[in-house]
Amino acid sequence: MKKYTKAIAGAMALVSAVTAFSGCSGSGTPAASGATSSSTASTTGETQKQMSENEGVQSAVGNVSAAENYKDIKVDTKIKWMAWWDIQEASPAVEVFKKLYGTPANKPKGYESVDDANVFVNIKVTTYADRYTGLAKLVQSDDSPDCFPFEICNYPYSVYQNLFQSLDGIIDFTTDDWADYKDAIDKFNWGGKNYCPIMSLAPTSYLWYRKSVVEEAGLDDPWELYEKGEWTWSTFMEMARKFSDPENGKYVLDGYNPEDSFVCTTGTPLVSLEGGKLVSHMNDANIEKCIDMLRSFDNTQEQLRYPRDTENSWTPSYNEWADGNTLFFEDGSWRYEETWRKFKKKNKWEDDEVNFVPFPQMDGADKYYQSMKQDSIMLVAGAKNIDGYKAWIYSNLVASNDPEIAKAGREQSKEEYDWSDTLLDRLDTMKDPKTFSGVFDFKNGIGQDIATKDNQDNPVEQLTKGPYMTGESYTSFRATYQGQIDARLAELNKTVE
Repeated sequence: MKKYTKAIAGAMALVSAVTAFSGCSGSGTPAASGATSSSTASTTGETQKQMSENEGVQSAVGNVSAAENYKDIKVDTKIKWMAWWDIQEASPAVEVFKKLYGTPANKPKGYESVDDANVFVNIKVTTYADRYTGLAKLVQSDDSPDCFPFEICNYPYSVYQNLFQSLDGIIDFTTDDWADYKDAIDKFNWGGKNYCPIMSLAPTSYLWYRKSVVEEAGLDDPWELYEKGEWTWSTFMEMARKFSDPENGKYVLDGYNPEDSFVCTTGTPLVSLEGGKLVSHMNDANIEKCIDMLRSFDNTQEQLRYPRDTENSWTPSYNEWADGNTLFFEDGSWRYEETWRKFKKKNKWEDDEVNFVPFPQMDGADKYYQSMKQDSIMLVAGAKNIDGYKAWIYSNLVASNDPEIAKAGREQSKEEYDWSDTLLDRLDTMKDPKTFSGVFDFKNGIGQDIATKDNQDNPVEQLTKGPYMTGESYTSFRATYQGQIDARLAELNKTVE
């Protein structure tokens, strides 16, 4: 069996104009400078735009009021936020917080230099890879931040490590405020306790494509196929084989983790949380069928995937996608803000050139299943500003779901990040709870030593990336690693019996 080791850049998340994105969603770190197609001049020094104050958002926020369980919260101290990005103080959620609770006047000890006008104290992690080590040091030194982004790639192991505390007795998830997300929240229950206040759901990642590339290849538009209910594994594979031409550098799929999203379209994750415990589905027949389909993408089989292991130092190539040599690029919605809009500007593409489509539906599936990314924020163990945390969670919930704020945030997204109405309409469809049956895979949340997404050469990542990157069968990888993974699941479950 082939072995391969490559550290994958961690998923860096940004606060969008509408709500907060969490990491570990299956994407590499966005480029810090503008990326361009090889046919354009290089752009240097361009950095991620910061949101500015928006009159439309402020006007919409001015009309909100707090629900009964949240109206009497008093926050007198600024909230300590730890992450790999800073809170954007002009975001809708922060504006909601200021409207409902004001700007806290007091500053935590050691952070006296924080701007008086800010709600948050930003504590940056040293590196994304060391984020949990840094968090643990602060917890152990009784200097805990209040908030940390939720990441499914380290859950529930992060709770097992005593980095986060339960929300039981702090947030009541049975109220109407949480009705849209209660089912999802229940799927994250660990050991009979709730830790994850899910405030928004959307597909983990999409298949990005260029309209003109699809047309020139004589293929049907994937979004139109999706709208007609014809976007299936079979349709995808047929399109893939028509486009593929490896001898001329034409490949079908690129991105860090497309195999994970494909597995979730079966409706069954490799590891689920059921009744507060971890459950393995490694022997599921549909998972086996899916991964064996992905096996055909390797260069030892049909050569359908971009060969990043040999062509680009194991890194996906945004340029190849922009130049029309890769049909689909798997990534989250932030990839448009970080990269695609910059290609669009430099290459003078029309508004309808950049498109995306969800992952295809499994043939014969009873529902349309999709890996769903959850926006959630964890309460850190030892956090002292509990009221500040609770108010921030509620502010995010309001900002994510209030129709007037959503409308204003939409306009802000267009102004600040160059989104088009067409793409935003599609994102709204993707976020509608009625569109998909959400699937959540906890396979990477059972310990960094055997399941980290930062390195492919570990038992859990080998299960999916192994077939996709080497062409060897799923059953062979499963036979090698299943015992070790099952033992870890049993070990963790024993702690909550």
